[in-house]
Amino acid sequence: MLRIRLISAFTLLPIILAIFTVGPAWGVLLFLMAAAGFCLYEMAQITLPALESRLAGDAAKGQGVDRKLLPWIVVVLGCLLNFCAAYLPVEGLLGSLVLVVLGSLLVGESISGSIDQAAARAFGILISVCYAGLPWLVVWNLYKMGDHAKYVLLVMAVTWMGDTGGYFGGRFLGGKLFGERKLAPMISPKKTWEGAVCGLILSTVSGVVLNLVYRDVFGVGTIASLTLLLLAGFWGGIFEQIGDLLESLFKRFARVKDSGSIIPGHGGLLDRVDGVLFAAPVIWAVIYFGGLFGL
Repeated sequence: MLRIRLISAFTLLPIILAIFTVGPAWGVLLFLMAAAGFCLYEMAQITLPALESRLAGDAAKGQGVDRKLLPWIVVVLGCLLNFCAAYLPVEGLLGSLVLVVLGSLLVGESISGSIDQAAARAFGILISVCYAGLPWLVVWNLYKMGDHAKYVLLVMAVTWMGDTGGYFGGRFLGGKLFGERKLAPMISPKKTWEGAVCGLILSTVSGVVLNLVYRDVFGVGTIASLTLLLLAGFWGGIFEQIGDLLESLFKRFARVKDSGSIIPGHGGLLDRVDGVLFAAPVIWAVIYFGGLFGL
């Protein structure tokens, strides 16, 4: 399994880096739209059937719009929001956000055959769009904020190094430093405090290391100040792990192991970017508000 994970990671990494660093803006936008589409579809596949079964039960079968169409409705709503974010000014984006959120509730209600089913679908569509769609707006904004996608690279470094530290720290040190206490036994029984600490350490220092590489490769200065990099790495690392646990919570609720099977050794795309979805907004906040306060 580890060998397959490494092969997949080292195959995809150069492609993703090339898209963000040397690709045109329209290529980055298409990539983000595709990523959002896959995540929206996988999230809808996880949450909607589970919610409908729990809230509406067997009585909901055969009622309303076919369940197979629901993930595609989520994809359309989420991608529409991302498209608006790319081409509309701020006031247009805010209006589009409100329309998509209200539209998610309206669509869920109108395509159902009972009260319980309507509640399940409305909530499932809304949470899928918000969780798997909205964070990509932040990634696009981070891309536009700096040269050579430097802030997107920072998000990648923080989340991927956090994942790496968590995986190997938990594998080789799990249970040896903090005893048998698990990080979140009800949500993800295999995660340990040792893995969490190792992941947070690597996340925190990853921005500093990336800063040196970025300066030498692109020769256009640094990504940010040392203070901002450490803050972004630390808080991004914490929320990267929270995002990982939250997706595990959704999967446990739906009683599925992976969100999909698109990436060998990793599962679905959502399994690979769950940390990005939470770390990106936090890192954006550190960079944006840090700049306002002169950090």
